[in-house]
Amino acid sequence: MFQPQHHLVCLKSSDDDTTTTDDDDTTTDDNSSTTTDTTAPTVISVSTTADNQSSVSITDNITVTFSEAMDTTYVTTSTSDTNCAGTIRVSSDNFSSCVKMSSEPASSNSNKTFTLDPYDNLTVSTTYKTRVTTGVKDTAGNALNSQYETSSGFTTLAPTVLYETTTPTRSGNNIVYSQNNSTSYSDSDLQADGARIGYRMEVTNNGTDYYAETIFDAWDGITLSSLLFPTVSNGNVIQRTVTNMSVASNYPTVTNTSSTSGRLEIWPWNYGQGAQNNIGGDNSKYDFDDTHSGNNNYGSMQVHNLSAAQTVMAWNRHYDSNPDIGFGNNPANDGHPDWTFSSGSSFGTSNWKFQVLLILQQ
Repeated sequence: MFQPQHHLVCLKSSDDDTTTTDDDDTTTDDNSSTTTDTTAPTVISVSTTADNQSSVSITDNITVTFSEAMDTTYVTTSTSDTNCAGTIRVSSDNFSSCVKMSSEPASSNSNKTFTLDPYDNLTVSTTYKTRVTTGVKDTAGNALNSQYETSSGFTTLAPTVLYETTTPTRSGNNIVYSQNNSTSYSDSDLQADGARIGYRMEVTNNGTDYYAETIFDAWDGITLSSLLFPTVSNGNVIQRTVTNMSVASNYPTVTNTSSTSGRLEIWPWNYGQGAQNNIGGDNSKYDFDDTHSGNNNYGSMQVHNLSAAQTVMAWNRHYDSNPDIGFGNNPANDGHPDWTFSSGSSFGTSNWKFQVLLILQQ
């Protein structure tokens, strides 16, 4: 009897994949070759939202973009303190300390871009650099070949001098202005979102130049005229708590901070120790919670770190040729923390100046 023939054909490909066919069915067994990614990632850019890296807002975030998708578990930063920890670091002092961030870097762009959000505002007029360590890895496990660091970094906005005086004693009933740039601005500028106000005082004491500068959020309804130095003529009074205040000073007893509650006591009048605002003032001392009389002419221009119960800067007794001027709390045993009646312990008036500052969002 005739038997049908069963034919088997084997075809071998050059990469050893084998395909088997016969007259009844076909089976394919493909062994695909794989390629291992050994290319190290690189940092493509470090940026802020400002176009001009010399005019960065103190509220800005920092963004780092890599050449490829990164393993997010290896992209970290410092979130607990100002120690330089994590694989992405931002610093203004050559990485002796680093900016504390509010959270770990937020990823986007298919894990190529990471955004860092500082816990507090950055410091005005300050240059920051960004460092990416070799601890970062891409999704294939490749690390950065070498540490990356921005060469010039970015610089935060410098405040504008709105008003300045270099004469600590009134001329008659008036303050002598060395600068008045208020005509370049309007009340609506001061009331715009993100506007910040500041005070800066400088003086030379015992041959050393000292300064203190505070910057804080503008309050509702603020006006240019309300920021004029207080005189008997204009009757300006500012007695309020301000928010988000930074303090920068080279005086040893002034506490520097990027954000705190501040207290302003500014008026042209006499005043007493009576505390009236339930903010921790001492009824037996002149400090951050006094009561002005609404008359006479002693004068107070004081900025306090309310959280620390500390005077940052004080300029009092505006009518007199020997005004009260000091930084930090007055250390005299029989003195008042805000330098009122400080007399011999005052810093004097050498190279003295006082400025009202303005920062507007770009």
